[in-house]
Amino acid sequence: MIRILMVMAACTALLSPEAARAWGSSGHRMITQAAGAGFSPDLPAFLHRPEAIADMAEWAREPDRWRLAGAVHDAARDVQHFAYADDAGRLGGVVSFAALPPTRAAFADALRKAGADPEAVGFLPYAIIDSWQQLAKDMVYWRADAAGIRLGRDATRRAWLSADQRRREAQLVLDAGLLAHYVGDATQPMHLSIHHDGWGEGANPDGFTTAHVHIAFEGAYVAQTVALADVKLAMTPPRPLDGSIEATVGAYLAQASTQVRPWYLLEKAGGFKAGDPRGAAFASARLGLAASMLRDLINFAWRASAKGQVNYPIASVLDIETGKVDAYNVLRGPD
Repeated sequence: MIRILMVMAACTALLSPEAARAWGSSGHRMITQAAGAGFSPDLPAFLHRPEAIADMAEWAREPDRWRLAGAVHDAARDVQHFAYADDAGRLGGVVSFAALPPTRAAFADALRKAGADPEAVGFLPYAIIDSWQQLAKDMVYWRADAAGIRLGRDATRRAWLSADQRRREAQLVLDAGLLAHYVGDATQPMHLSIHHDGWGEGANPDGFTTAHVHIAFEGAYVAQTVALADVKLAMTPPRPLDGSIEATVGAYLAQASTQVRPWYLLEKAGGFKAGDPRGAAFASARLGLAASMLRDLINFAWRASAKGQVNYPIASVLDIETGKVDAYNVLRGPD
């Protein structure tokens, strides 16, 4: 391994596997910045502003910076960064990424019935789905505010809607950044494998490293080896997502999880030594996949929001945008 990995290994050994990050600050920033450059023209103009994308990129680091807030907080959130599959691609030995149960609770129940500890396996798929659904709901409210401003005739009501839209835009940028974090976590191969920080105990017929290599790879190595331009070059063309978010996320994780063994093979072959282009290409490809999926998921959320509804009282976006329902009445609330 490169000298950086050797130096960092000593620090990594002091951390539990669950405390590992993916990616480091540099990786999460680059994923989000690259994704923002490919947002659909249909998205609201404020999401294309350089300052909004820069803020998203900083918020993408936030779930790692939440850590050590307290026992209740950490127990609920730390398990969202990973989903450790076995060599057969099964979570807890029973659940595949392509056939995820519909809810986090159902997933945990399936694992417990198989004798696995859900907290040790992790809930990354559900963190991505939850974050995407929240973002889509944010976009519903932004659409409703925009319609109310466009259709409203009362200046006081329009002023309230404009203020509400500004708040929603801030929320949208934050929530897009949080989605970016978990989408990014999924392309660090060790976040999807029982071999999450060296090959670990048990059979190791190929003699893969058992050193603590997780944080050193995703942090210092990426920061010193990969540039934003590399990530953009590694991205795939935009594609319109369809179907359910659950199936979309499952397929994404199934694809990303295939890179665990290639990572260890490349490490064994010296691919992560300083100056070796193979390691740089591998890391760039992982970040590029995350950036591509993040871009497509955010575009997907915007399209999905057109069919959404606001709540309490309930009203569809379509009815608000066509003037059948007054945006101010439902957004400010009748009580």
